[in-house]
Amino acid sequence: MSDSSTSTVPDGHPLKYLLFLGWCILGVEGVLALTQDGDGIDTDGDLDNQGTYHYVADTAGLCHAVDLEVIKLRTSVPSESTNMCDEFREDLLKRDVCCVWTGAAKEYGVGLHIIPYKRGSEWFRLIVENRPKYGEQVTGLDEINGVRNGMFANSLMHISFNLRCVAILKTPNHILCVDDIPPRTVRSRLVDDVSYPTGSRYTLQWLETPDEFIAPDNGDAAFKKHTRMPKPSDLLLHYNYGAAAVKRWGHGYEVLQNRANPPRPPTNIHDRQIAIRKRDAARAAPPAGPRKATVRAGAGESVESDAQMRWDEDDVMLFCWGNTKAAKERHAKKVNENARRMEQWSEGVSRVSV
Repeated sequence: MSDSSTSTVPDGHPLKYLLFLGWCILGVEGVLALTQDGDGIDTDGDLDNQGTYHYVADTAGLCHAVDLEVIKLRTSVPSESTNMCDEFREDLLKRDVCCVWTGAAKEYGVGLHIIPYKRGSEWFRLIVENRPKYGEQVTGLDEINGVRNGMFANSLMHISFNLRCVAILKTPNHILCVDDIPPRTVRSRLVDDVSYPTGSRYTLQWLETPDEFIAPDNGDAAFKKHTRMPKPSDLLLHYNYGAAAVKRWGHGYEVLQNRANPPRPPTNIHDRQIAIRKRDAARAAPPAGPRKATVRAGAGESVESDAQMRWDEDDVMLFCWGNTKAAKERHAKKVNENARRMEQWSEGVSRVSV
């Protein structure tokens, strides 16, 4: 990762902030250097005018541990029902009371997913398994509709967050302390039932020109007083911050997207949703003969395939930190387990044949 612009780096400790971005995006520790593969520099200083900085990660080589296209094909995301949406919203209100950044009443807000619901449970699981934990308890972090994957926000904030125009910076974290980022924007008043957390900040930061009519830049979240409900997950917030930075400031996706295709399971291992969609398309087609119906279904399949092959910021994130040492070791373990099962199956078949 490199950065040569100072216009988008927040006030505070800009070099430490760049180090934080590299850590968020790659999910592995590293140093900030002036050259590729260079030695780490002191991150307490200021940015050089038009200087270029590189995030040098503590990993060697890129060997696919996660195949994005297979994940996309196997991830079946059902439509979010009204009941599920309402339950998620009500659970968040028990902890948040109102919009955590503006104080807007619950009538004007919605439940905001840190990891978008549309990504599905498989993607959510991969994020939790691959990201560095740094002491965070993730045993119960298994529900995409859980309160640790959400915050209550006003409707316009929800739109801005989903567009990744804004992101939530949780401090302290592995790189930044609460004083390393700009001071909190002071609100005119807080709702009586809420207060700022002690010793930590959940700071809303605009990654483009701030729209103060939606929410102020560098505003801190406030939560219900004396609640024992868990706060949003640090792990998920750091992931989302990295993804938002990739979308707003990143470039060079094609370097990853145009790589040689890695080995992957047979393409006939899909979830049943693809077959169901083809069946429904065939049934819905006008009675103009089988040839026309076949062409329509094929065209739909091609469009779906093209959409799946295009990468977005989440794809880039998963690719980068899917190559961590832990991910590679887990992948190797799965390969060995599959080989052992095949060997046991082969031995069983041989005995039966004899």
